Amino acid sequence: MSRSSVIKLTINRFDGAVRLWLFDVVCASFFGVALLGLLLLLPIFWFEKFDVIPLMLSMFQVSVSISVAWQLNRLAATEWSILIPRYRGNLLFQAATLLILSFLICALISLVSGVDGSFTQLQLATAAGLIFIYLCLIKVQTYYWSVLLYLFLMSLSSLASQIPTEINIPLFVANGVLAWLLWQKANGNPWHPDARSVYLNAQEMGGVWLPGLKSNPQLAKFELWLHPVNFFMGPLLTILLLAMPVVTLVVAVLSSAIGGDIPALFLYTQFACVACSMVHWSRIHRWRAVESLYMLPGFDGKQGMRDAFNLGQVKLLILLVSMMGLVAAVISLFDPLITIGVWFHLVLSTLFGCGLILGVGSGCKNALQLSLLMLIIICQSVWISTSLGQISDGGEIWLWLSIDIILMVFSFVTLWWGSKKLWYGDFF
Repeated sequence: MSRSSVIKLTINRFDGAVRLWLFDVVCASFFGVALLGLLLLLPIFWFEKFDVIPLMLSMFQVSVSISVAWQLNRLAATEWSILIPRYRGNLLFQAATLLILSFLICALISLVSGVDGSFTQLQLATAAGLIFIYLCLIKVQTYYWSVLLYLFLMSLSSLASQIPTEINIPLFVANGVLAWLLWQKANGNPWHPDARSVYLNAQEMGGVWLPGLKSNPQLAKFELWLHPVNFFMGPLLTILLLAMPVVTLVVAVLSSAIGGDIPALFLYTQFACVACSMVHWSRIHRWRAVESLYMLPGFDGKQGMRDAFNLGQVKLLILLVSMMGLVAAVISLFDPLITIGVWFHLVLSTLFGCGLILGVGSGCKNALQLSLLMLIIICQSVWISTSLGQISDGGEIWLWLSIDIILMVFSFVTLWWGSKKLWYGDFF
């Protein structure tokens, strides 16, 4: 086969790539997060904040991995894929190319930046992404836990610091073996009867699964109090709100008992931000249900529905911040690191993080714009981890608190702006 034939065959492998990867709303959302993480490297290099580079590169790699897992799940849900010539082969080739290119780009940036442990963190993030894709091929419901990959990024820095640099070569070989096993599994992965339900549920609920609870009068009153902000998510929001403080306290107690250093309150802020983002993720992906909400009694026209939804967002924000304050106060009883200053810092950080997400989410009109919410979550996690590290090293907490107050005011302005943009110009 001539060189021109090989080049033409390779180019043909990318037929339909734009439509497959950039026009699918879920896939485009994760690609948007990856692209934003890559674009953020420009100001990071400009201001020489090199410590954040490993997190941005890991976020890029993980986002690409989740996009690949999504497309492979979609392929398993598509019964007619075997009827279209080269459809399956082209998609697998495109997925492999994306994973390889993303790793090469991140590896090059990592080596150029010269940050200690950056390449190790990238390889760990790559391994986590490949394992996640492989598990999704074995059990399609694994995709519901995709949010855990982003939470795993928060512990990458401490994990990489405990691993010697000599481990990079074995890690690279291990990732190569994982990639080969993944390729073999993907080529033999048939149509799966549960893949379609995962595809539809992940589109509407942001890819998060939690067990259901039986209805009772107390929960019904609570859900009525939050209505209509929980209309599109259903009982999932209630389950999240009930589970977050319990899980946080259990993790904090276990960490204290075994003498570990698990940032339980840090995880709470992340889950609070994820819950707020899911409010608007489900609102946009269940856009057909907006008319059903509009037809319910109790709203004074479209403006009344907007006002009720905005009030529900304020109630949700107050509830999340109040729970954070209460849980942090309880943990401070047996954790001397949680001083009054750290308590205020965590509460204010949760307040402005959730406020920004609710405000920006209200202004989002499509799934691609929702990528901004993931960026806010990542930036807020960087803010908290950096500040707590500086405070534990003896830094002044009042400087961080003053910035918290400025960000809090900005989040209030964003929340007000979002209240004006919610369903603005929509006809239903």
